[in-house]
Amino acid sequence: MRGFILLLGVAACSGDDVYDLTGIYQVTADVESMPCGTDQAVVMPPAYLKFHKEMALGLNFFVYDECNDAAATDCPMGGIHDSYVLGQSNGWTITETESSFGGSCTLTYLQGSALVTGKMLAIEHTEYSDTPNLTDMQCTTDEAGKRGKTMPCVDHYHIDAMKL
Repeated sequence: MRGFILLLGVAACSGDDVYDLTGIYQVTADVESMPCGTDQAVVMPPAYLKFHKEMALGLNFFVYDECNDAAATDCPMGGIHDSYVLGQSNGWTITETESSFGGSCTLTYLQGSALVTGKMLAIEHTEYSDTPNLTDMQCTTDEAGKRGKTMPCVDHYHIDAMKL
């Protein structure tokens, strides 16, 4: 199961040249590694992904549901998975920073993309995280962004799918 991402506030692009991910895609490959390193095939990958546009705080973004059927009526893993908030001509991306504190600090830096070439969709997700010895004042999303990819890579997955 993929991790959930809470959209707290980001700037999203919109316009006529932004790709519309809406639709159903048949999964052709799904690999993951936790921690990052050697991706392995996911044992029970979703058969289909249903992308749909959402809106929060006046911003458009795309999310997908994992589905068992091509009609996308059986989607037990429904709900928000990765949120793709920055539109471009061939898909959508996200870069997110997170911090949590109150006893111990956890910093997270995430990069993700859902990019299309022809009918093929490639989803890429990489998450870096660390629990440095920082005070609550130092444990910020800015600090997570500064450390970025220098933190240990804790999760990576890649999904290939074809639009139906």
